[in-house]
Amino acid sequence: MCCLSPSPSASATSSRRGQIVASEWPPGSSSGSNPRSDGPPPSPDPPPRAVVHTEDEEFGGSPPAKRARPEPGCGDGVCTADRPPADGVDRISDLPDAVLLSILSFLPLRDAGRTAVLSPRWRGLFNQSLLDFNACQPFPPEEGRGCDWFIRAVTAILAARRRRVRIRSFRFVMYGRGFDGRLGVVDGWFRALARHGIRELDVDMFYTAPMPTLPGSLLKLASLETLKLFYCRFPNAGSAPAPRLPALKTLDLSNVNVSQESLQAILSHCTSLECMKLKNITGVDRICLRSKSLARLYGDFGNLKEIVVEDAPNLEELVGIGLPSGEAKVKIVFAPKMQVLGYLGTSVRPLVLHDTVFDGGIMQLRTLMHSVKTLAIQVPFSEKGYTVFVAQLLKCFPCLETLQVEPNKRSISRRVNVEEWDTANSIQCIEHSINKVVFECFGGEDCQWGFLTFLLGMARALKLVELYCWTGKDWSSDQIELLDPRNRASPDAEIQFFRICKPISDHYLCHCCTWRCQKENRVTLL
Repeated sequence: MCCLSPSPSASATSSRRGQIVASEWPPGSSSGSNPRSDGPPPSPDPPPRAVVHTEDEEFGGSPPAKRARPEPGCGDGVCTADRPPADGVDRISDLPDAVLLSILSFLPLRDAGRTAVLSPRWRGLFNQSLLDFNACQPFPPEEGRGCDWFIRAVTAILAARRRRVRIRSFRFVMYGRGFDGRLGVVDGWFRALARHGIRELDVDMFYTAPMPTLPGSLLKLASLETLKLFYCRFPNAGSAPAPRLPALKTLDLSNVNVSQESLQAILSHCTSLECMKLKNITGVDRICLRSKSLARLYGDFGNLKEIVVEDAPNLEELVGIGLPSGEAKVKIVFAPKMQVLGYLGTSVRPLVLHDTVFDGGIMQLRTLMHSVKTLAIQVPFSEKGYTVFVAQLLKCFPCLETLQVEPNKRSISRRVNVEEWDTANSIQCIEHSINKVVFECFGGEDCQWGFLTFLLGMARALKLVELYCWTGKDWSSDQIELLDPRNRASPDAEIQFFRICKPISDHYLCHCCTWRCQKENRVTLL
């Protein structure tokens, strides 16, 4: 990884994984402050500047000061008599490349660069150690290292790389007005990355003003597999020529302005796209999904008016955490492999599943979604008829195995009328297939206990119930009695209580903690 770092302590030691740092340490000696005890000794040299060497140059700059000659036979404090006998074998060079690359990743760049003169093999190892670039503009600027220094350094780094040397990943973070009138520089970076076979690109225009529009060369990175953009405007991909991103598999847009035409062009022309995350995007009010490759689509989707899954033969997961708070219509025409769907609520209407139109009330079922195994719903406990809404909705998914439930916010903040659940009404998934229930933001209100009791009394295949309680109150004895195994259809079902400080609304599918999402391989939007 190639990194530009302003930190004095980082300059000496944190060239981890091949970071590019200032050429000397510390960044200045005029402050009169005491040096860190764990860093190198202070240097009387003037303030540093970013130094980039080409591969044909010697990595060392000015020769280091000569050290005092140790006493004969006692170098580094260890006498020759105490050393094991040498056999003349170069044991370091006998190590495999993976081990040597790991060693190089912990050396400062200048020291790692010196190894390139040892042999052709070591030169190749040094090139491989610079596969990952991480360039972050110092904030606030220190010792003259502001926008100009940052841009010059990144440009010099890319210019020093030979065409045949690959760059696996490239990330740069820019603050403020650094790219005002300089987007041509970014265009040059993208073109250079295309020549080096870039696979992962992360562009973070943190708090830039105004929000910059990225150059069109971004859409010509033929080797790019992962693209993450934050706080910028997506280039216009709706006009000719079409985007040339044949290898793109993951697209992550956060706080990005993108036009309707550009998003549709990406979905249509990126034939390898498998995962798309959209958070706080603007400029789009409708998504029409026609993609043979896309498997996962995540977003908040609170501002959308319509989501249409028209032709997605490989789509497995569709999750919008903001759907219940918006007014989006959801229409699923063709998604035969869909396994995860959410969050659905009363505001998501009409919900069209093939030729079945669900509008919150009793309807005639024509098409059932047997493929869906995990469903996330928001139960509108504060609205009249919520029991009918939930019962009818669950009938659309007869093979459901995991049910994620969250209450609507109004039912948490005020007292609501409790409705009776119809236990005589048969719901196939509850009686035969649901084996796990996750109740988010469980506050112990009577309406929530009523739904939980209904599920426990009907679910014969139930094995686990997880209740995430974000209130710290104690449960009364009469409510605990409701969880008595004798009152359950599945007496062996395990019920677990978890206490959380507050609901976390920025995770997909799981509003619990990040650790649980990672442990269970769930998708999170951070």
